[in-house]
Amino acid sequence: MSPKDIAPAHRRARTPHVIRRSAFALLAAVAVMTVAACGAPPTGTLHTRAGYTLTSDEVPVSVCPADDASRFAGDEGLLMGAHFALRVECVASFDALPEGFQLDYLFGENPSLYSPQPGYEFTLVQFSREPGVEAPFNAEAGELAATLKIGDEAWDFDGEVPAPGEVFFTVAEKDAPITLEVVDVERTQTMDLRERTREGLIQALYTGKAVAESEVVEGSVDGSATRGSYEYSFDDWRYQTQFYLARDVFQPGAGWVAEPDRALLTVEFGWLHSANGLEWAIDPNEAFKIADANGALTPLTSEHVDEDLTDAVWRTFTLTYDVPADMLDYSLSFHPKGPVKWPAEDISMSISGDKNHELTVSFA
Repeated sequence: MSPKDIAPAHRRARTPHVIRRSAFALLAAVAVMTVAACGAPPTGTLHTRAGYTLTSDEVPVSVCPADDASRFAGDEGLLMGAHFALRVECVASFDALPEGFQLDYLFGENPSLYSPQPGYEFTLVQFSREPGVEAPFNAEAGELAATLKIGDEAWDFDGEVPAPGEVFFTVAEKDAPITLEVVDVERTQTMDLRERTREGLIQALYTGKAVAESEVVEGSVDGSATRGSYEYSFDDWRYQTQFYLARDVFQPGAGWVAEPDRALLTVEFGWLHSANGLEWAIDPNEAFKIADANGALTPLTSEHVDEDLTDAVWRTFTLTYDVPADMLDYSLSFHPKGPVKWPAEDISMSISGDKNHELTVSFA
């Protein structure tokens, strides 16, 4: 008997399959008995055949050694979108099981595989157990899909991405392409795991923070007006507010709100619109200005909502801007000007003591 191209001493799975140590031990024993039963010693060469595949999401450690060249550095292994975040831990190809790799978590203790046939190699991909980032939103049905390919072998994911720590192992042609593609609400991001390059990134997700806030601004003004022999005035209208900023690329219900290289910048702040019978209405487009390194920004939208308080109205303004995804630093100015009105008396009072507040905010 001259067996050739015999399967390795482990079960082959063309689709993702978790192999436990006990199963490997049993299969190895069966394989040994089968070969021994042939009677005559084999004259062919035993190889782990092309397409032999193994996966496991029960690996609690990184199988690749620390500081090994197989490890991805920094964010080069990171992919993230509105509904997912994952990080490639390492990619390794080899002709024989290498020293220093913790492959017993994948194969069981004392693993032994036949060598790949000429022109082929073992290839392993592991995803990090700690991606270091979180997806902003949870995926709904139909919003997320992914495909990992090593040569001709492919793993498809519906509604999810590879799990943290998951390992994919196969026998593929030497230097076969290794690619990862994730489609998140019709936007596709890809990674070439051989070249360690990424395309289609939603850039604002990879740069800076998502939210920032300014320092609190406060001030006080006086007001007065004269009509005939009557003089109207108020003293010490104190105001205080703070600016809250957010960089968005996706909003539930609205979908993608910015191009892949842009972000939707939202600025929100509150204002005491009226109190004790007086009304101080401000135009946010006049009182508030924001600029980046390229100059002043023009709002896409400007809205407000009112909240009725006891003998007062608190008005919250929301302004949005289209900005570059990599723009993280902004300068703000806020100058609330008069007049202040007394509607019951049909009086409009000019103010004194007003000032301009200069602020900076960074998403870095």
